[in-house]
Parts: sequence; C-alpha cells; structure tokens
Amino acid sequence: MISPDFGLTETQRDIRAMAARFVDEEIVPHSAEWDRAEQVDRGIVKRLGELGFLGLMVPETYGGVDADMLSYVLVTEELGRGDSAVRGIVSVSLGLVTKTIVTHGTDEQRARWLPRLVSGDALGCFALTEPGTGSDAASVSTRATRDGGDWVLDGGKMFITNGTWAQVALTFARTSERGLTAFLVPTDSPGLTAREIHGKLGLRGQATAELTFDGVRVPDSARLGEVDRGLGIALGALSRGRVSVAAGAVGLAQAGVDAAVRYSTGGTQFGRPIGSGRQSRRLNSS
Repeated sequence: MISPDFGLTETQRDIRAMAARFVDEEIVPHSAEWDRAEQVDRGIVKRLGELGFLGLMVPETYGGVDADMLSYVLVTEELGRGDSAVRGIVSVSLGLVTKTIVTHGTDEQRARWLPRLVSGDALGCFALTEPGTGSDAASVSTRATRDGGDWVLDGGKMFITNGTWAQVALTFARTSERGLTAFLVPTDSPGLTAREIHGKLGLRGQATAELTFDGVRVPDSARLGEVDRGLGIALGALSRGRVSVAAGAVGLAQAGVDAAVRYSTGGTQFGRPIGSGRQSRRLNSS
C-alpha cells in the first residue's frame, strides 16, 4: 500500500533503485551507439528477465515478481530515462502481451508462454496496427477464417515493436463483419514473415517490423478469449501500454533536464559559467 503521504513502499523504492542502477550501468553507456546502429544489443533481453522486469505484475507461479502497477511504472520511467527503445521492449512484451495472457489466457496458454516470456527466453509482440489502421483498432482488415479445427490468417501488420525478435505475436484479426478475435501466433509459423523497418526518426534501436500473414494456420487452442471479442482485449492491453509510454516520457524528460544541468554547470561562455545566469542577462542587453 502507498503511505498516506503518497510516498513509496520499501519494495517500490528497492525496485526503482535497482532499475536506476541497471540503466546507469548497462544502458546509458551504450544508448548512443545503439541508436546509431539502429539495434539494441539483444543480450539486454535476458538481463531484463534476470532482473524481473519482464515479470512484473505476473504471478510467482509462472516465475513472475507479482509486483503492482506502480512498480511497473517506476521501472518503465527509469528505462525511458536510459533508452526508450529498451523501455519499448518491456512495455510491449510485458505490458501488452504477457499481462494479457495472464488475464485472458487458458491454463495451457499460460503454462506454455508465461515462463518463457518472464525469463526473457521469449519475447512477445502486439500485432494490431496495420498500414491503414492505427488508433482505430476496430478497422482491422487482417482476416482469420475458420477451417475445421484451425484458423487461417491473412493480412499485414505495420510498425510492430519486437516484430523481428518475438517468438509469439498477439495478433488481432477480423472474424466477422464487426468482430475481432485475438490469437497467440508463434512467429515461426509457416506463412508468417517479418521485415524490419529502418530509418526511423526515434526509437531507432527498437526492433520495429512489418508482419505479413499469408495463409498462416493456427489451431483453435491458439485463440485468446472468445470469438469476436478481441477488440475489448486489445483496448484493455493498450491502456497498460499507454501508462508505460507516459512513464517512459517522464524518464526521457528527466534525462533531458539532467543533460541540461550538466552542460550549464560544466561549460563557460564570455568567461563565465553558463549556469550563473549572468550570461543570459548579457545576451538580453545586447
């Protein structure tokens, strides 16, 4: 419980401190290089799993930390301070995919995917956005057609975070005129291809991909939740995702403030420290 003065619990403070150390020691020294190379070191995924950051809000039964939402926010804030591309790995794999399996998955689906996702042995991607469909999730055109005991998926997804790294794609497809259904699609399924997108303005180190589904066949056991009820599942997941994006933005803003302070206290102009305030007055009077 948060104390009445809105302070953090000891556990929350410990989680935040651990995240801050990790960011300072293992992300900040490499973030500029990762941005130039347009690829985060893949070894970071295993470290995220070892520290429990991919298992926040996941029951201990499946190897998770069983932490609260505020702990998740604290971690994503710190990761955003170091590199938003790393924050995105956690926001999507944990916030959008893993937690959705916890909430809506069958016992079989949880047993199959959660231990791997929590440990970092696997990543998830959230296959909702399409070339012509962004925020309007109800307009998804990728289709899933029933064929005996299977479903066959056809269509395309765009700007999918973790798209070329993930082992499972939480995919939303149209199953009726008005209904969407969610599926857990292994990314090594025949007919599913991923093409990484380069040249982005931001989040350059993040593995962002275009996914193509060409007759991808999955059993009905891969369906997550009820037929035609996928939109509600998608919107619930996106609510968690938006919280983590906001937290990451706070961390990014903090990094900007820290950089400005370092610059203003470490440099001089016209023979005076930049941060003294006298420089700005001199410029204004000229």
